[in-house]
Amino acid sequence: MYESPKNSFVAQFIGENNTLEGIVTEMHNTHCVVKLDDGELLDAMPVNVSKVGERTRVSIRPERVEVNKSRLKPGAHTLKAEVMEFIYMGDIFRTRLKVAGNDNFIIKTRNAPDQIRLEPGAHIEIGWLPADCRALDAT
Repeated sequence: MYESPKNSFVAQFIGENNTLEGIVTEMHNTHCVVKLDDGELLDAMPVNVSKVGERTRVSIRPERVEVNKSRLKPGAHTLKAEVMEFIYMGDIFRTRLKVAGNDNFIIKTRNAPDQIRLEPGAHIEIGWLPADCRALDAT
């Protein structure tokens, strides 16, 4: 249920989850294209959306988001973000970002020697694989 939520309620109920609102603009066999409310386009796995023009809430888990461009895999989708808050939690860094109009977009990264420590106010680019972005129902 955590890795593959079937609807927005389950995605929010089981663990921390980021959501971005938009409209499905293309449907394909393995993915759909979503135009976010701020105009950005992204690829997502269509879970319970089925047609172009349908409202959707895309779901991305905080630990699936990458901030280090060298770690992004081919095919990763990227968006610009602004760092709002950086929280040191010992074993992880929890960072709150503003992404596509959502100023409560959370990422979690390991506290490792090569990990980037983000500063509030910094403008960065984040990314994730389309397989980690799920187009769910809008409610």
